[in-house]
Amino acid sequence: MSLKQQAVSGVKWSTVSQVGRQVMQFVTAAILARLLSPSDFGLVGMATIVIGFIGLFKDLGTSAAVIHRKNVSDSLLSSIFWVNVIFGILSTVILFLLSPLVASFYQEPRLTSILKVLSLTFCISGISILQKAILERNLAFNALAKIEISAILSGSVVGIGAALLGFGVWSLVYQTLTLVTVTTALLLIFTPWKPEMILRLSELKEVSTYSLNLTGFSIFNYLARNVDYLLVGRFLGSQALGYYTLAYRLMLYPLQNISHVIARVMFPVFSKIQDDNAKFRNAYLKVISSIAMVSFPIMGGIWVLAEPFILALFGSQWQPVILILMILAPVGMIQSLETTIGTIYQAKGRTDWLLRWEFGYGITITITFLIGLQWGIVGVAVAYAILSFIVTYPSFAIPFRLIHLRMLDFGTVLWGPLVASLLMLLVLVGLKFLLPTGLASGWVLGILIPIGGIYYLLASWCINREQIQQLLAMLGLNK
Repeated sequence: MSLKQQAVSGVKWSTVSQVGRQVMQFVTAAILARLLSPSDFGLVGMATIVIGFIGLFKDLGTSAAVIHRKNVSDSLLSSIFWVNVIFGILSTVILFLLSPLVASFYQEPRLTSILKVLSLTFCISGISILQKAILERNLAFNALAKIEISAILSGSVVGIGAALLGFGVWSLVYQTLTLVTVTTALLLIFTPWKPEMILRLSELKEVSTYSLNLTGFSIFNYLARNVDYLLVGRFLGSQALGYYTLAYRLMLYPLQNISHVIARVMFPVFSKIQDDNAKFRNAYLKVISSIAMVSFPIMGGIWVLAEPFILALFGSQWQPVILILMILAPVGMIQSLETTIGTIYQAKGRTDWLLRWEFGYGITITITFLIGLQWGIVGVAVAYAILSFIVTYPSFAIPFRLIHLRMLDFGTVLWGPLVASLLMLLVLVGLKFLLPTGLASGWVLGILIPIGGIYYLLASWCINREQIQQLLAMLGLNK
């Protein structure tokens, strides 16, 4: 199978996995939102921030190094495996001991026991991190799809079942624990490679610079992406954090379903053509075009239909989420493209550039959120949106230097999807005002979503037919 065929197969299976998982997560979230309170989600949101941060150290960037390197030895893989196991155990112990301090910071005593239980996820996942990297390196996304869908389904069943039995916030805890456990078990079963009792520091030094720079980036990136959660939870309370978290996650759903799917496959593919800038540029522009064609209309639709969407699926108790979601929707259009930037830095081996960029961005966004916090969660969302638009140009221009890609060429492939999305937006806004006042939110969605989708497809076919064919080819639907 050629590299192109492997890439197409990888995108197809990665899409199956991501769409399947996100649909299940969305349905599960909608069900749990009616069974649990915003405060329950806020509590787990607080715990997730801490868990995610400590989790950055569990592989120290070695997974990406395995994918990036042209050749890897069994001794290197075994050394990385045992380091991951050790750090997984250490992470569990550290979080277990720090849980009372975290609970004290948030002024939420219930967090102590929640964090202690969730700390087990580190030692469980530590034994399968490398296996996942090996499957990704080999573009074995069919196996990964089966693993990930099975795991998310298991977690959803446990979470909903626990909520129905009255376990409250612990339903979300058990859901996460089940997800991690099933994922680890299946990764060990599906990965043919088995570790040896080898731990060679000399082997680890070969990937240390690349890996540690990437770890540094991950730390600053995580802080930048979660400092808003941290500040909202600390100063505005768990209920406000629950509202903000739901809006942010809804904004992320299209990103996770589209951009991350493609970027995940493109990293190992780009790594294989890292020395050929012409092929790299051509492949990257096709990827960007495909992402824009799908993400732009989705985020535009979310902006127009935020009110009926929230009321129909989550209920009136989540009404404060509507305005926040409308503010964040345009940000989602930008971020759907920015998720691909890291693949350029990593595939070209310049994780040092990536680290420097994220360090500066992390400081800037923290200051921005502190300013926005003065006006509540709406102020935080507005501050985030403004900064996102300001840094758009440099965030793309800098990595493009590595592959000699012009911003003009980048903008050209975005023009068609943008125009088609704006035309769809105008139609939806006009039709929304023509609908009868008081029409149920479910009916509003049922009428406008199909019309918007059909109009966008027609506009796209007229404006950028070639890009549609490229997208279909990437998904393996057009030979």
